[in-house]
Amino acid sequence: MPQVNILRWRDGRGWLVLAGSNAQLDDREEVELEVQAQALARIAYGEPIAYIWAAGDADTADRHLALLDEMGAPTGYLVDVVTEDDATIRAQLDEAGMIILGDGHAVETLRAALSGAALEGMKAAYARGAVILGIGAGAAALGSFLEGARGLGWVENAIIMPNYELPERAAALRRLLAAHPSAYGIGIGSRSALALGAQGQVELWGERQVTILLGSALRTSDQA
Repeated sequence: MPQVNILRWRDGRGWLVLAGSNAQLDDREEVELEVQAQALARIAYGEPIAYIWAAGDADTADRHLALLDEMGAPTGYLVDVVTEDDATIRAQLDEAGMIILGDGHAVETLRAALSGAALEGMKAAYARGAVILGIGAGAAALGSFLEGARGLGWVENAIIMPNYELPERAAALRRLLAAHPSAYGIGIGSRSALALGAQGQVELWGERQVTILLGSALRTSDQA
């Protein structure tokens, strides 16, 4: 696994991009487009975009794909990891140059759906160089701990909290750190992203509002 200081993430040839949210999708603010454009620049030429929308709804995912198309993105398609058959899911994800884990209110549904064929397809794509772009709930699912559930653990021992500038999200991160004192938190602003590369690259995109918080056990260890 690549590691930089406390950050340790899944080994592969691709990029993990953790973005705050799609809150500005309709407004199309310049800083939001900057995050999208930097992610698109890391897709291998000609490879499609696969959009997993299990945390939200297909309409929002369609609008996001339309925005990416206006920006000159490759062909994109929706992947229904909840009801589609395993062979189709695996094929759609394995060929993708970017897999988007979309935002929404149902992070538990997304996490539960990211198993079996869906997880195998993600792993295969990332191993050969695909970008995994987690947005909002999708970014949270890539961490190790969620509220009431385990995350995928692609960012090891981390609690990823999107929209961290909101008081309720900051409070949620503190609660999770209290429940998992040996973990650390990554608070990501709604117009920011943390990008992790295969060669140990750590980049801040957009407004660059990313905060790292240590659980109490890690703080005690540092002081010892």
